Amino acid sequence: MSEENVTVEETGNSVEQKTPAPHVAQLEELNKQARDYLAANEWEAALEAYRQVLALAEEAGDIANKAEALNNIASVYLARKEWAQALETLEPARDLLRETGDQEGEATTLNNIGSAYNGLGDWAQASTIYEEALAIREAQNDLEGQAKTVRNLAIIFAQHGNRGKAKTYLNKAMQLAKKANSRELVGIIRATLSQLPRFKR
Repeated sequence: MSEENVTVEETGNSVEQKTPAPHVAQLEELNKQARDYLAANEWEAALEAYRQVLALAEEAGDIANKAEALNNIASVYLARKEWAQALETLEPARDLLRETGDQEGEATTLNNIGSAYNGLGDWAQASTIYEEALAIREAQNDLEGQAKTVRNLAIIFAQHGNRGKAKTYLNKAMQLAKKANSRELVGIIRATLSQLPRFKR
């Protein structure tokens, strides 16, 4: 999926492992398999691996890994531009993360929800969700997370023809990414800046 003109979804929430030891190894192996399948663009195989992770987490009563599995499943839907399926998967993940008080995971999930709404063309709702994610990330001083969300907001402005505001937000995202020492994200934001003229006014 091109990073230049789409909002960024996120995968792999950083959550504490709370599953009994036998399940941990299984979860790690299945997650590794899913990542390998994704790298090979084998979407259905990746989905099946993540669904197995979800089933194991549910069986163990492991809310944190259940939420992470839901987010990872949704990331596959987002990559395939299956926006409605992504939303159906992300809403329960957000509820679980709020239940556990995992604000970092909640911000990641909100960012993904915003991407799904943006894909559906509901830019107003996407902006509202992104602002909610941004507020959490600012409170946590998560510079890289802020940069990702600010970039996503910039793309919405660009899609609406407001290149000036989009550029302002992208420059802010660039500063945040540099402070976070995220070279990869700096490169993505730089590429987005170069793509601005291609957006319709």
